[in-house]
Amino acid sequence: MVFRRLLAAVAVSVLLIGLSSCRSDPTVAAYVGDDEITISQIDSYYTKAVSDPVSAAQAQQDPGGAKSQLVSMLVFIELLREAADTAGIPVTAGQIAQAKAQIEPQRSMVTGELALLPLDDLAEFQVYQVLMGQWASAGSTDRTAAGQKYVDALRASEKDNPVTVNPRYGAFDLEEVPTMADSDVAVKPVPTPASQS
Repeated sequence: MVFRRLLAAVAVSVLLIGLSSCRSDPTVAAYVGDDEITISQIDSYYTKAVSDPVSAAQAQQDPGGAKSQLVSMLVFIELLREAADTAGIPVTAGQIAQAKAQIEPQRSMVTGELALLPLDDLAEFQVYQVLMGQWASAGSTDRTAAGQKYVDALRASEKDNPVTVNPRYGAFDLEEVPTMADSDVAVKPVPTPASQS
């Protein structure tokens, strides 16, 4: 009897470990490496998008599509963070605040999936994308080489931080997110210490 209870306890433990390792928690919209983007985060972002005049029509027109776009953008931001960290690119709260101040008066010109992001996340995205673009351009012979270096860094980030998306939100495709060359954020680049002197 004791042996059966012990065996049952071990079986339950193995089952729970198996379930947690399969990355299928129904409350999670996506996993990026060890990080989670929860469904409640996506719902909160969607609620903000519906109440924001810049994104309300887009969010209301296709709620499921808007939520899938939000998941993809948040996954992409996480991959940008990881790629910047791997490349040794420091990003400061001051840079994000400065980008936010630059974007805010121009926010109505932001289109596409970027319009769904709250201003703070949009500013963070812009900083990471610009700094990664500057990093990729340093020492590159032309824009094509820089673009390839940028994409390679993101692919390496995705390889090091596997992405799993809840099927309810579709699938993440790195090829479908904004590239170094086609960001539709109409703001000035984030100044770096070298450009401010």
